[in-house]
Amino acid sequence: MLSSLLSVLPVLAQNTSEVVTLRTAPADSTNLTIPPTAPSPRSEDTGIVPIGTPSPLAPDQPSLTSSTSALLPTAEEPRNMDEFFGSHDGFSFRTAAGVTLQQPLSARLGNQTIYSKTVFNPGARYDFQPSYNFTDWFRLGTEAAFIYNSVHSSVFGNDTRYGTGSFYQIPLLLNATFHYVSDTPFSAYWGAGAGGAWQHLQTGTDITAYSTTNWNFVWQGTLGVNWTVIPGLDLDLGYKCLSTPNTNFNGFGPSKPLFNHTAELGLVWRF
Repeated sequence: MLSSLLSVLPVLAQNTSEVVTLRTAPADSTNLTIPPTAPSPRSEDTGIVPIGTPSPLAPDQPSLTSSTSALLPTAEEPRNMDEFFGSHDGFSFRTAAGVTLQQPLSARLGNQTIYSKTVFNPGARYDFQPSYNFTDWFRLGTEAAFIYNSVHSSVFGNDTRYGTGSFYQIPLLLNATFHYVSDTPFSAYWGAGAGGAWQHLQTGTDITAYSTTNWNFVWQGTLGVNWTVIPGLDLDLGYKCLSTPNTNFNGFGPSKPLFNHTAELGLVWRF
């Protein structure tokens, strides 16, 4: 038995030497390096970033730089007001209608010993105004209007007579208008004009009848506001005062200046 064990030991020793030889690196393999193995992260170290190292972001997390830059104030780009309200330069056309109040016509008849006054009812006015805007604040244009007032009564001395009659006026004017244009849909304007007016007065009572037609010099003042409905189209609310400083009616002596006041609502097209 002992002799058998002794005979097996050399064989086991030879096999063990071969195994060791297989696992041992050759003596001349000096270039073989073993990469260092990073230690496994601990659960309590999760989320800790060394000082000076940028924090990693999850794929679905927005960039902090882009979010912060969106909040920073930037220089506002200049607005092109024509895109919002249309151009205020070039041709324009205005049409409007409104209620007109004609002040009484006061004069002296004959040898200026008889006082006469013609009183009018509220009437209507309709305007056509082609114009050209040289700048956004100055405009030149022409105007043709039709004004009508019916006669309420006529006074001769101390006698007042109610009857029928009418007063027609067609002024033809050259106007200059100044505008104040803001950064809102609202703008304001004021202006003046002068020209001539065709005027026809006809009255009739139970004791007298009168009719005359003349051309007279007239001047006009105007002011109002505009509201841009869509680019290039304005809603216009305006006031006009038309004056005939020297009336020239057949059979009438010296008379006071005539004033006609109108409140209008209209539309302005800017091309």
